[in-house]
Amino acid sequence: MRGVKRAAIGLSLLLTVACASSTPRQQPTKIPLPTPPRPLDDLVRQLSARDASRRATAAWSLAGAKNADTTVVHALRVALDDPSAPVREAATWALSDVEGGVDRATLMDSPPKVLVQTKPLYPQTAFNKKIEGTVMVEILISELGKVAHAEIRESLPGLDEAALAGVRDWPFEPATRGGKPVACVAYAPAMFRIH
Repeated sequence: MRGVKRAAIGLSLLLTVACASSTPRQQPTKIPLPTPPRPLDDLVRQLSARDASRRATAAWSLAGAKNADTTVVHALRVALDDPSAPVREAATWALSDVEGGVDRATLMDSPPKVLVQTKPLYPQTAFNKKIEGTVMVEILISELGKVAHAEIRESLPGLDEAALAGVRDWPFEPATRGGKPVACVAYAPAMFRIH
């Protein structure tokens, strides 16, 4: 995955959970974005629909597009200024994930800042089975500084739900572009360690 682009955001979100004795860390399974359900040109046309929910659905669907051309990227950039916040959020998510899209750092002038970073609860079953490692959570931070959407990108079964729950309530100072708050996407590595 695009590690350089992730680091460019300048947002370091690290969760560490400590418990009892040490065991080898497990390797997570990568979870790719689903491919779009319809042809890209149909989804790009839907970005111009009158209904905001149809525009948002189209933008969300474009997130997993492989080899997106300049038409797709341009249409999503236009959607960043849509009057509907859900459409702007979906376009931000899609732009940060389409192959051939844009560097996430170019979607903002200043990155978000986490205000309160809580640790996830280590699931007792996973602890008993000595499951440990890092779950990578991709998060969409809204213009209001709330986690609007979160998905697992690198999974460790038994720890995924705890990782999601650990980041969903984090408050942020939102990212800005042109002096205004904007939605943005970041990665939160949730680390579970048995010490």
